[in-house]
Amino acid sequence: MKFAFATLAGLAGLMFAGCAVHPSPQQTLVDDRRLVYEETYKAYDKAEKDYLNLLFNLERMPEEEELWILKRDRMIELMQLKELMLNARAELDEAMRQWEMHMSDIQADIKSSKVKVYSPNFTGDAGRRTSPGQLLDSDIKK
Repeated sequence: MKFAFATLAGLAGLMFAGCAVHPSPQQTLVDDRRLVYEETYKAYDKAEKDYLNLLFNLERMPEEEELWILKRDRMIELMQLKELMLNARAELDEAMRQWEMHMSDIQADIKSSKVKVYSPNFTGDAGRRTSPGQLLDSDIKK
């Protein structure tokens, strides 16, 4: 019973945390591209280590024909993973550029929007006055 309550409380906390944070689509794209790049980098790193291990084994046993075939296959795999990793990095860079443009657009919008200061001492249309004697555009009759 305690486990079920703890699980429900944890899920409710996660849902609340998820609702509290709303990343932009650009930020989500950057996060996704970063994960793809990290996974392809890990795969490339593992393939590279396997290839180096294979080269070490070839030095020890150069007469083994299977090792030479395996070397060719591993080299092709390594080149493909390298290409995938470079493409993933290019996509990550592009996503980061789009996110930075989005952030600069938001900052420009914030700077360009002028917040009108309303005086709490006046109510209604008169709240736009900064002092009691200030004339508003609506006060001036044409």
